[in-house]
Amino acid sequence: MRDKLRKNYQVQKEVTRNGCFEGEISLSETERLGELLQGSESDQKGRKVAVSFEFSRNEYGIPMIMGRLEASLELECQRCLKALELPLKLDFKLVIDASDEIVSNSDMDTIYSNDGYIDIIELVEDELLLAIPLVATHNDTRCNEDWKAGPAESEATARENPFAVLQELKTID
Repeated sequence: MRDKLRKNYQVQKEVTRNGCFEGEISLSETERLGELLQGSESDQKGRKVAVSFEFSRNEYGIPMIMGRLEASLELECQRCLKALELPLKLDFKLVIDASDEIVSNSDMDTIYSNDGYIDIIELVEDELLLAIPLVATHNDTRCNEDWKAGPAESEATARENPFAVLQELKTID
C-alpha cells in the first residue's frame, strides 16, 4: 500500500519500514523550476507532477530511494519563443548519504539528507531540472518562419578552402 505524499521524510524510519509513497506536487511549489517555465504562476498552480517512490536498501545495505515522476512542462521554444509542451516520464534511483568512496565506485547518483530528513519537493525539482534540455525547441524547424536551417553536412564539406590561395605563395627551396 502506498501512503500519501508529505514534504519531508525521515530517512531511517522510512528505510526501516520500506515506505512507499504516491501523490502529486504542484509546479507552483518548485521555485527554481518555475523560473524556467512559461506562463504565469497561476497557470503553474494547475499543473502537477505525479510522484511515486519508495525507500529501501541496496545490496550493500545503503539506504536508497527510487521512484518515478510524470509531468508536462511548458517551456519557451528557443527558436520561435512560443510555448513548447515537454512531457516527461522519469525514473530515478538515488543512494542516500553515501560515503565518497561508495559514490566514486557506484554508478548511481546520491542525495544527501538534511539532519536525516529528505525534502521530496527539492528532490523532484532537481530531477526535473536535470531532465530539461539545455536548448528547448520544437521538433519542427518551421515553427519560426525566419529561422534558416544550417547547411547540410555535404554542403559544408564541399565549400572551398579560403586558405587555398596561400598554397600558390608557397616557394620551393
